[in-house]
Amino acid sequence: LYLSHNQLSGEIPTSLAGIDFNVIDLSRNKLQGDASMIFGGNKTTQIVNLSRNLLEFNLSAVVFPQSLTSLDLNHNKIFGGIPPEMTKLSFQFMNVSYNRLCGEIPVGGQLQSFDVYSYFHNKCLCGAPLGSCK
Repeated sequence: LYLSHNQLSGEIPTSLAGIDFNVIDLSRNKLQGDASMIFGGNKTTQIVNLSRNLLEFNLSAVVFPQSLTSLDLNHNKIFGGIPPEMTKLSFQFMNVSYNRLCGEIPVGGQLQSFDVYSYFHNKCLCGAPLGSCK
């Protein structure tokens, strides 16, 4: 599903929770609210791009599909922390910059292989590759 750059607004329909997309790109719209229904442990989604919207949900509560290899959530209002389960995923790309995330970046998996630009401009995110937590 490719719907980027369309000036879409409002909330993502909850009916999308029942669909197992290989790729979903809703980037560069004006979508708001909760997008956590896009994810799920029983799905086979590989690529999710929800960047540059107005989405607000708790990343800590999201269950990610094991098949996920690319996650772009930059420039939203996503809060919470990065769940430790993300260390078990084989990411080729990940960007959670420009959100409201807090807490320590879990150590392990691919998470430290991404540079500071994948994480910066969050409320209080810390740990490698960002500065140490106080």
